[in-house]
Amino acid sequence: MTTWDTHSHLPPRQAAACVLFRRDSGKVLMVRRSERLTFMGGHHAFPGGAVDKEDTPDLVDGAMDPAMAQRIFTAAREVFEETGLFLATGAMPDHNFLRKARQALLRKQDTFDRMLRRMGRRIDAAAFLAAGMWTTPAFSPVRFQTQYFFHDYVGPAWEEAEGPDSEIVGVEWMRPGEALRRWRAGAIRLSTPVAYIVRHLAHFTPEEAIPYMVDNPSRDPVITERFEPRPGISIIPLCTHTLPPATHTNCVVVGVEDLAVIDPGATDDTEKMRLKKHLDRLCLLGGKVTAVLLTHAHADHAGAAGFLRETYGAPVCAHALARPNPGAPEIRPDRFLDEGDMLEIKGETPWRIRCLHTPGHDPGHLCFIEETTQTLICGDMAANPGTILIAPDLGGDMTQYLQQLERLAQADIAFTIPGHGLPTWNHSGKDLFRALIAHRLNREEKIRQAIAAGAASLDKILEKAYDDTPRELWPLARRQLLAHLARLDISF
Repeated sequence: MTTWDTHSHLPPRQAAACVLFRRDSGKVLMVRRSERLTFMGGHHAFPGGAVDKEDTPDLVDGAMDPAMAQRIFTAAREVFEETGLFLATGAMPDHNFLRKARQALLRKQDTFDRMLRRMGRRIDAAAFLAAGMWTTPAFSPVRFQTQYFFHDYVGPAWEEAEGPDSEIVGVEWMRPGEALRRWRAGAIRLSTPVAYIVRHLAHFTPEEAIPYMVDNPSRDPVITERFEPRPGISIIPLCTHTLPPATHTNCVVVGVEDLAVIDPGATDDTEKMRLKKHLDRLCLLGGKVTAVLLTHAHADHAGAAGFLRETYGAPVCAHALARPNPGAPEIRPDRFLDEGDMLEIKGETPWRIRCLHTPGHDPGHLCFIEETTQTLICGDMAANPGTILIAPDLGGDMTQYLQQLERLAQADIAFTIPGHGLPTWNHSGKDLFRALIAHRLNREEKIRQAIAAGAASLDKILEKAYDDTPRELWPLARRQLLAHLARLDISF
């Protein structure tokens, strides 16, 4: 099973990408990647790719160091290969000459280095404005550490795709706001770095955007600080005091203008301020925190709810039966939510959040379905990886939990965000729920077998039914056992 750090042992490949923009039109150049590609296939992106050993830093003038010079060379080469636009110094060569030279590069009959040397051309580092480094999260088996650059393009409009059977099948200039609208409409796909850059360029000039490009959410080499897998659906994994194997709780922000913050589980000041930093950035881009929604009131999901209410004046919304876990601060909702309630998040096309009452882990547990993206935010109905604690002393009910898992497995959803761990793409959330059901029923069968074999106390049942569970987790397993026994109507 893939986790946040599954591929953290793989060093990311060095790469570079170039954001070309025209000041006269306010447009940026985007390429469309072939659907056949395993990495970001079908996505709109900025020209870019991995650093090659032939990428020569000594043809770049004015770079801060050889490593940066090499990445600038890579960016210029990738722009030429993927779009046909030439970013070297001097007068623009003849178009037919450049087309033939590009074909030679794409056929591996020449290199960009040799081509520039024959032409007597160099690359001016001053034309490439460093715009932040992004590292692919460690859950991906293909990882890059990509340096982005801004380039003010003033040359002729000679851009064209490599061809229908190549990596790049489309090239298009578009305004950042247009790209965001098309993404929201489902007409194009954007990765988190591309969406982040485009969103900032919709509000700022490239020069104004630079500080935000450098201070981007991907600087943690394992768990990205914030990513936006669906338009207007941002996930901020917060370090929380949760149960193993989980270390983080997924805080989800829905919207662009109005922002609904779901499960702000930060309890310590450092994480609260980190959450605030991300929310403040979204507010800087035109957003406003208008609601705090809780799947339930346990501290690892609701720890910062009061802080956000005080900071942004946003009401806290939860089910009437939601209660904090022992020792956690009381949460007093400003509004109660229940099955079927619909919340509309303002936008050019509003986001629509439908509430599902899903008791089992907690009597007041809610799930939220954002209907325009078919995204399920399921709180502590699931962890990925791991299981969910169903504890009778916290109001847990195993029968209700299994019923609600089956209900979610039948729901019309295309993207699932669990309370802890990785989201699941496409329809694999249903597989996650079915696996959790199977796990709980298998455990229940082991409990039956242990009792049938003569186990006559909780300790003996625990020893036999949870023999595959590390002993340090047995105190938690004992609480799960009590939930199963209640479901089986067996008492000890």
